[in-house]
Amino acid sequence: MERLTMKEVIRAVRGELICGSQQGEISGVSIDSRTIKKGEIFFALKGERFDGHDFLQEAIDKGAKAAVISKKKKITTKITIINVTHTLTALQELAKFYRQKFNPVVVGVTGSNGKTTAKDMLKSLLSSKYRVVATPGNYNNIVGLPLTLFEISPETEFLVLEMGANHAGEIKRLAEISLPQMGVITNIGATHLQFFRCISNVLSAKMELVQLLPRRGKIVLNIDDAHLKSQFEKIKQKIITFGTNPQADVRASNVVVSSPGEKEKLSFTINVGRDREEFNLYCIGRYNIYNALAAISVAKEFGVSLSLMADVLGKFKFPKLRMEKLKYGEVTIVNDAYNANPTSVKAVLSEFISSFPSQRKIVILGDMLELGRMSRKFHQEIGKIVATSPIYSLITIGEDAQFIAQAAGKWGMERNNIFSFKDKKVASRKLKELLKPKDAVLIKGSRKIGLEEVIKFLPKISTIKM
Repeated sequence: MERLTMKEVIRAVRGELICGSQQGEISGVSIDSRTIKKGEIFFALKGERFDGHDFLQEAIDKGAKAAVISKKKKITTKITIINVTHTLTALQELAKFYRQKFNPVVVGVTGSNGKTTAKDMLKSLLSSKYRVVATPGNYNNIVGLPLTLFEISPETEFLVLEMGANHAGEIKRLAEISLPQMGVITNIGATHLQFFRCISNVLSAKMELVQLLPRRGKIVLNIDDAHLKSQFEKIKQKIITFGTNPQADVRASNVVVSSPGEKEKLSFTINVGRDREEFNLYCIGRYNIYNALAAISVAKEFGVSLSLMADVLGKFKFPKLRMEKLKYGEVTIVNDAYNANPTSVKAVLSEFISSFPSQRKIVILGDMLELGRMSRKFHQEIGKIVATSPIYSLITIGEDAQFIAQAAGKWGMERNNIFSFKDKKVASRKLKELLKPKDAVLIKGSRKIGLEEVIKFLPKISTIKM
């Protein structure tokens, strides 16, 4: 981060100086008293489980140059203390101020599924030619995105930002802060319905990104997604489409999946006008072709050649917990525990089954969270799919996941092969009892469930290199 003067900070956050001096500079921004560095400014954010004001003294003791608070309290310190109405809003406003000091090309990436992988792919493609800052991990919310903006420097040419939301207005706010000139929407699915209520509201939330793009901006959309395609006529910015549809601006064709037993590989042809290039992705999951298409669609707009992109994506390392292939003795475990919603679970089940046609298959599924009143219905749909697929055993973990188990039994799965647990350690013990050499295991659940812990209880797990 480039240094900011204290006067700039006070002006940007619209704060009241209640202690210390308005002279001096800050060298960084922190919301965590455990990791704050000397010279940084501390924002006392209030969350569901913690209140940053309770850690203000710790931040001061560790060398904070200043602090932004929203609770006036007696403090014995010489550092600069700035009072604001809301510390989160203040953090966002300072991030917006800092963003406006520089002029990178900003690309916002959103969608119900695939946005983290698409973002990481795009970062890799653009980094082959430009200096790029991108959202680390999944820092895609109203706290994480502002923190990412402070990574910009005068040398930054591109800023690739993942934008997530579970409430209306959040993507609009993220776009107001970051000012993207280009956007990507990967797809629309049944996510966060506890708050959005219906898929049409999910669509509206994702389209907030388009509404905040400048008139001369560009939006990259999945033409194979019916929800997104329904919006084309309403969009004023230039639309760049991707998919397998012959009308797509960036089209994938000739998709070939490696045979079972071979190294996992997706081969496909990318078609852009008259240009064609062969691509390979070393992963499980045909849906990753769509993530690649989204990234390619952006990178081609900025002069990255198809041949260079093919080389970069051929070496791309997929994020952990996303169809991550592990080995436990002679057992293969596919760890896709990063997150789950009805669309992604159905897609992953299909890929898992086709990837291991001859092995005995065990599926461990956790809750799909934030589905609201539709939760039971969606979990039951997954149970039906499991029961009518060549799956030997089902283990569910969580409150709502038990509806998967109930539906699987109803639709004919052998009840002696169905197990429901609330405790991950107990589930892991059951898995260990069931396992036989050559078995294939899939693990999938929402992020808050943390299903990757199931395999932590199994000794001597090793990663298989793709």
